[in-house]
Amino acid sequence: MDHNQHQSGTGSFHGINADARILKITGWLTGIYFLVELGLGFYSQSIAVISDAFHTFSAVGGILIAFIANRISGKAATIAATYGFKRAEIMGALLNGVFLLLMAIYVLYMGYMRLGKELELPTGIMFLAAFGGLVTETISFRLIYKSQKTNMNMKGAYWHIMQTFVGSLLIIVAALVIKFTGYTPIDAILGMVFGLVLFWASYKIIKDALDIFMETVPKDVDVEKVKSALLNIKGVKSVMHLHAWTLTSNQNIFSAHIQIDDMQQSETILRTAESLLKTQFEFYFSTLQLETEHHDMGADDLNIVS
Repeated sequence: MDHNQHQSGTGSFHGINADARILKITGWLTGIYFLVELGLGFYSQSIAVISDAFHTFSAVGGILIAFIANRISGKAATIAATYGFKRAEIMGALLNGVFLLLMAIYVLYMGYMRLGKELELPTGIMFLAAFGGLVTETISFRLIYKSQKTNMNMKGAYWHIMQTFVGSLLIIVAALVIKFTGYTPIDAILGMVFGLVLFWASYKIIKDALDIFMETVPKDVDVEKVKSALLNIKGVKSVMHLHAWTLTSNQNIFSAHIQIDDMQQSETILRTAESLLKTQFEFYFSTLQLETEHHDMGADDLNIVS
């Protein structure tokens, strides 16, 4: 006997639309600020400000990737894509993770190349560009912060905004140090420190995305506890071919073969099992096969031996 269990989650249509609106607003804010900062850079002939403007432009690209992935993920399931296109969000997160990794390498390289070089940095323009960035980035932070906690795609966009926000803070700190001490290498040193932070953030995003594509057990799921809970249901003899994986952010999937004593008790056992999986372990979707005897499916290599 098979059973499919559905429940709504954060990947719902309304959630996708809300995230899309947030990405649109943050994208426009960041894009407009990029043009303003680029104009200030060319006006002052400041390489530092021009470089930060293109740094901001990279965030626009990251938000655009997240937005496209968000729109694709909202498409309904089809006969050719029976799970729909939900994994597009994870693909967007992976692309943004790689994008952030490249940015981290670039920032580290630029910082290293600038060490030991005496640069003429116009602190007035640096302050103006940085404060403008802090305003737009703070607004974007407030919009995206809640969504990024539970959505990997939004987390990728969040870290792009984070890099521009911290970049603006570093410009202010560097400008203050240069203005009062004349120590210009501080610009490169602070940039390299943040490059390491970006490297760590990109690693986390890439690893989490690859874990989902490899269909590893979700971090918030203890397979042994799930199996034990199912075995404690009256009438259940054994649980085999147990599988748990993540479809997309906050949507964990579960399947298993459950051997029972009496098929006449199947409906009661099934309702108990599905309620347990939904309420206690918060699975978004599950498929259970009940049987009185174990059938050799020819896929014992996929069965967990514990």
